[in-house]
Amino acid sequence: MLFKNNGESVKIRIGNLKGYDWITVRKNQEIDLPESIGNLHGFEKIEKSVKAFESKIGEKKVETKVKDSKKKRFANEIQDIKGIGKKTAKDILLAYPTEEELKKDISSKKNLPFRDDIVEKLIKKYG
Repeated sequence: MLFKNNGESVKIRIGNLKGYDWITVRKNQEIDLPESIGNLHGFEKIEKSVKAFESKIGEKKVETKVKDSKKKRFANEIQDIKGIGKKTAKDILLAYPTEEELKKDISSKKNLPFRDDIVEKLIKKYG
């Protein structure tokens, strides 16, 4: 489930098959978490935007729902950059969940928290 942290930055513990991982959820960051963990930390639930279109199958009218895939498109764009793998893309998405946030930091010449070669590739694509 998608949540948004409206409070201060907080570290949370997420369980996986190998043990536990600690992640930092920054103020105003959106993150996909199990519902119990999101509720435990008091994060705000975010409803995914779903667009509905009316269409026909034969003579029957049906409603087709299409989920908003803006985040998925951004994640795929990052992974398509040569030299950026799944793990690095995941790190980039944790730091910059949206393309607009990444572009804002690049345009303001902030130091991005990645290796120099990754920063150069991101600046070339989004700068």
